[in-house]
Amino acid sequence: MEELLVSDGTDHATLIKKEVGQNKKQIDTWILNIDIREVSKERSQRMLEAAAQTVSIAGGGNIEYWIENVDDESDSIPISAGYLPFRDLKILSRSLPAVPSKVTTRGFVASDVQDIIRINNSAFDWHPEQSGMTEERLQDTQSEAWHLDEGFRILEENKTIKGFCWMKIHGKFCSCCSSSKKLKGEIFVIAVDPSFQGTGVGRQLALSGLEWLSTQKIRETFLYVESDNFAALKIYESIGFKHSSTNRCFHRVIRKDDSQS
Repeated sequence: MEELLVSDGTDHATLIKKEVGQNKKQIDTWILNIDIREVSKERSQRMLEAAAQTVSIAGGGNIEYWIENVDDESDSIPISAGYLPFRDLKILSRSLPAVPSKVTTRGFVASDVQDIIRINNSAFDWHPEQSGMTEERLQDTQSEAWHLDEGFRILEENKTIKGFCWMKIHGKFCSCCSSSKKLKGEIFVIAVDPSFQGTGVGRQLALSGLEWLSTQKIRETFLYVESDNFAALKIYESIGFKHSSTNRCFHRVIRKDDSQS
């Protein structure tokens, strides 16, 4: 994993090259995190600008900078540093149990791999991270400590896989919140074969995933959804999910610094 580090001795910025789906157009994209010793608009802006200069020297590319739980004041510093808001992820949550699903799903087995990849890439051909799944990428995710084959719920009817709902349990084995004693469930990925979209399969898959979480004694669950994915939002709201917060991504496209050639 390629990284670029920026520091003035007090404040720090880390740029990690993003692994993206296999889209038609690709430029180097860097995920930016900044660590400011004291809360300061000027210091935050300076590190955002320094990160842009570093990427320029490194050959140019696109910087993505995320702010969690945005509010009315969140835009001012990134915009002042030349970054523009371009993507919002809504976090939706609800308590469990939910109403029962009308379909029966099963856990993942090895023979599902090619169908999972096909359905995922058809359903998410537009998505900046989820598109372009390969067998290697799938195996990498399944090798993470939180993954359970039984939590990877597959809807198969008449020997045809119609979709899947991949569930994640936070707070025990996941690296993002391993110190938490309270378990929470997440709808990690849900995908429906385009041939069956619009037939209610997505809603039933989501309910099936929530049912599985309930069997694991999980009582709270959440998910991330693109703010402009209105079809998905409608489904999730129909089964009791409520908007709890929003994460916003800012980006800045950086040209190569030709003076370093």
